[in-house]
Amino acid sequence: MLNNRNFFLVAFTWTIVITILSLISVNTINNPIQIPYKDKIVHFIFYYFFVLFWSLWLSTSQISKPIWTILVIGIFFGIAIEFSQGYFTSNRSMELLDIVANSVGAFFGFITATKCIKIIKSRF
Repeated sequence: MLNNRNFFLVAFTWTIVITILSLISVNTINNPIQIPYKDKIVHFIFYYFFVLFWSLWLSTSQISKPIWTILVIGIFFGIAIEFSQGYFTSNRSMELLDIVANSVGAFFGFITATKCIKIIKSRF
């Protein structure tokens, strides 16, 4: 059940999804529901699960690195994606608040991951 390969596939797929959705235009979708800062909520969710999934993978792998390295990678990945939006796309731009939302999501994903890993290790 707690298969390292499965954790890797989920984390890798999530990373690809984040990358694609961050670098294409999604504003063409007509959404009648207006939620303030909904794009920041999406950024938070993207990086929350990025750190959670990669941390679960790392905790079940043979790699002996602390999971806080995933937090650092998640924050830098979010910054890199934001710079890529400003540099490689014509319809997207880098926003400081997106970097903040990415980083806060990553931090909360890290907190959740540490709690999940403690629970998983105490049961197995």
